[in-house]
Amino acid sequence: MKTALVIPIYQPCDKALPFLSTIDPSSFEKIVVVDDGSGEKYKPIFDDIAKLDNFVALSYPENHGKGYALKTGFKYVRDELPEVKGIVTADGDGQHTLEDILRVRDELSEKENMLVLGVRDFNSPDCPKRNRFGNRFSSRYFKLSTGVKVTDTQTGLRGIPSNLFELSIGTIGDRYEYEFNFLSDAVKAAGLSQITIKTIYDDNANSHFHPIKDSLRVYKVPLLYVLVAITSFLIDFGLFALISHFGPTELPMMILVPYIGARLVSGPYNFLMNNYIVFPGKEGFGRKLGRYAIVFVINMCIGLGLLYLFDYVFPENFGLTLLKLFVEAIIFIVNFFVSKIFIFAKKNRKKEKGNQI
Repeated sequence: MKTALVIPIYQPCDKALPFLSTIDPSSFEKIVVVDDGSGEKYKPIFDDIAKLDNFVALSYPENHGKGYALKTGFKYVRDELPEVKGIVTADGDGQHTLEDILRVRDELSEKENMLVLGVRDFNSPDCPKRNRFGNRFSSRYFKLSTGVKVTDTQTGLRGIPSNLFELSIGTIGDRYEYEFNFLSDAVKAAGLSQITIKTIYDDNANSHFHPIKDSLRVYKVPLLYVLVAITSFLIDFGLFALISHFGPTELPMMILVPYIGARLVSGPYNFLMNNYIVFPGKEGFGRKLGRYAIVFVINMCIGLGLLYLFDYVFPENFGLTLLKLFVEAIIFIVNFFVSKIFIFAKKNRKKEKGNQI
């Protein structure tokens, strides 16, 4: 398989040029380095990189983020190198060894239609605690949201087959969240192969990752979902309490009227917020609305059933609004994954579309 190497770089450190100089130019069809708006100060370095045999250096004036740089490199490969059927991505700050980059290339050649990840061993004794904690949290969230176990969701050493080229270019995100978003979509569209690589720690001296700001980007979807869920709950719970106070006092209407009345207001609000803010997508509004309606009705039936059950079991100990709070807590987390996987799921791009590149 003919492969290209894509390396995004922002304000290269002293290791960048010496490291790139060690790459055998015949190892790849083309080695594409993307200058992510590093500025005039770093232009001489990229000029020297461009002079290396079989290298090309792409550049643009303003910094847009790692995701934007990767997509710039992918577009170049797609448009200018049609013979290339696989792309290896790596970091240019010495975090990946040349040996491991070539191992990912070879693995990609053997498993042509699978995404390949070079994953780090976070159980090693020299792994910083913050790295271990961050990766474990990310991996567990990834497993819950996709059903796939990935030991290192944050690795930049990846092998991307041609059937994923269009997905890699079309994935939402321009900064560090891009890699997580692409990985989430790619594991659903293709198989996954993981190989353990050497781990190099330098106290993140050369990293441009901002723990708070970039983590918010990476986990924007669950955070926005929680925010929308909270506001939806406040609307729903407030209306439920209000209608309960002034509404019917006899079963079954004392439960049925406030529950359905509150949901008829909070439901449309929740759908619109999730559709346009949490899980944005241009296509399939009617289809998503239909799926949401199905889940909406099922949730109402479950909620009403649990309310009647708890009201029967604990008629003396709990007020109706407190039982409502307990019921909503039960189905909250489940609804996030139902929304992500079923209601607002993106259409999987057909493999044949990728093969037409």
